[in-house]
Amino acid sequence: MANRISHAKITLSYPLYSCAFDPVDPNQLVVAGGGGPGRNGVGNKITVLDTSNPDELSEVAELELSPNEDNVTTLAIGPRKDRNLTVFAGVNSSPDEIKKGKNDHFRVFGISQPGKSAKTSGVRISEIARDALFLHKDTSAYQRLLRLSHPYENLPQLGAIATGLSKEPEIALFDVPCSGGGRWKSRGRLDIPKEAMDLDVVQTGPDTYQLAYCDDHEIFTVEVSKTEISEPKCVYTITPDEGATAKAQFKSLRYLTPGFLITVVNRPNSQGVALHGYRLPAKDQDNARLAVQARLPKGVSKATGLAVRNLSPTSSPSDKQGQTQFVVAVAGNDSSISLFTLEHKSAASVDLLADLAPFQVLKGVHPSNITGLSFSSFTPPKSSSKSSELSVKLASVAVGFTAVVHSIPLKKHVDKSIPERRGGPPRQSRYVVALKSKGESPATVITLFTIVILLLAVIGQVFIEAKDIGRPILGVRPYLPTSWTTPLRKVPVTSEKSIKDLLSDVNAHHTQPLVIRHDETGEIDAHGLPPVHVGVHDEETHGPATSWENLDPKDQHLWKERLKKAGHWAEGMGESIFQGVLFGEIGGAIGNIVGEAL
Repeated sequence: MANRISHAKITLSYPLYSCAFDPVDPNQLVVAGGGGPGRNGVGNKITVLDTSNPDELSEVAELELSPNEDNVTTLAIGPRKDRNLTVFAGVNSSPDEIKKGKNDHFRVFGISQPGKSAKTSGVRISEIARDALFLHKDTSAYQRLLRLSHPYENLPQLGAIATGLSKEPEIALFDVPCSGGGRWKSRGRLDIPKEAMDLDVVQTGPDTYQLAYCDDHEIFTVEVSKTEISEPKCVYTITPDEGATAKAQFKSLRYLTPGFLITVVNRPNSQGVALHGYRLPAKDQDNARLAVQARLPKGVSKATGLAVRNLSPTSSPSDKQGQTQFVVAVAGNDSSISLFTLEHKSAASVDLLADLAPFQVLKGVHPSNITGLSFSSFTPPKSSSKSSELSVKLASVAVGFTAVVHSIPLKKHVDKSIPERRGGPPRQSRYVVALKSKGESPATVITLFTIVILLLAVIGQVFIEAKDIGRPILGVRPYLPTSWTTPLRKVPVTSEKSIKDLLSDVNAHHTQPLVIRHDETGEIDAHGLPPVHVGVHDEETHGPATSWENLDPKDQHLWKERLKKAGHWAEGMGESIFQGVLFGEIGGAIGNIVGEAL
């Protein structure tokens, strides 16, 4: 099993539109759908399937709904109470009821579980409640989307539903107590200008959440607290490719962590499908940034669904997500399912998405269009002594009455890139997909390169502000150490030739040793100093001269000050220019004149 993905398939008696695993029991799958109102022979149903056998699916229980009402369009499984499971669903009322202005689209069902000693035939499905959470009375609208936040022990969940085909699109929120028992409470609603293509909810604290939804071209986030629901904030907008006018369109959206989203994007004119991972903004004024991306196979022109599973989930919404791998499944319009792995890496306060890479394409999974995808939960075992193979299950359903469950094998993984401290605890292990991925997203390299460039730019700006040589942008100079803010030495601007030019002028006509000396005619310049003369050394005419290396340090200092005063030399030029050059006497009467003038 470790080298292949096994699958099991079952054909039911009605079209399937949604599926969801029991969050506690990965061996129990709930599927739903139907033929809608007035279609003789094709009922509207909810079915419980047993997925414990990786090669065979079996029907455990089934509930047939009213043939006068619509089919089940959405499905999500809430908490347990004892052995009773809560199922939330979207089912429109009958056309006659809708015409009267009543549409109890929000349904709650209960699945009663038998004891371990009982036979599976003891499972029963029953309706617990029905209500209308949408405010607008639109006869064409239905409950197109339904999502629940990830369940945490002893904490409530937040649910969200959104309209489809509505002239006045809206999103409704509801609370799901952790006690289960089919209980729920309306949390509020949002009117939105465009219909949501997809939505998801993530829990950020004991009673705080964030809702994300997308329309065709934009991603929005909404903060939900115990007392307030914020206005939607646009965090990302798709723009046309360079030279094009048509835009790509968002199809699906899922949270990875509170800081990252992954989306499915259908390219314009059925030119293919892409997966985009986004880093959500930490500040209100910022926008989401593309973190990773990958393309689906060329044969997939459009996507129809998305599912994601975290293989090392946190045990509390306040815990920081560490190293983990996500399994990502994308359904295509060719009835294929493309499987990817995605790494979440965390070091200190920096979180990264990396290695969004395909590991298998499941072709021809269904004979008709795939309408629903769902991963089973995966909780890493506390003991490593279990001999049985571990897997995460992927369920898919289709309009052609079929349900398929694939079992994706997992293996234990130890990250060897994390150093092991001598005498410390061993490296932590986690579980990853056992099949090898086929490549790495090029956006990872681009992201890392961009980070390096940004860091260099920041360092350069800090240097510019520290030395006060440019316009301040960061405003950090007042907070830097004094030693950092010492101005750069500036070469004075002067009309006088530099000592290098003077030496070059002489050297251009002569090859004899060069000398720098004072003119002994008795003249003085504007600074009260005898003029400097640079020329070919003639000992009989000029007297003795000494190389720079052999000059007394005191004389070296006097010559540097003398040349600096005349504008021929500056500290920034260095002393290497004097190497091999002879210097005339600067002592005696000349030395007294120079010393007094300096």
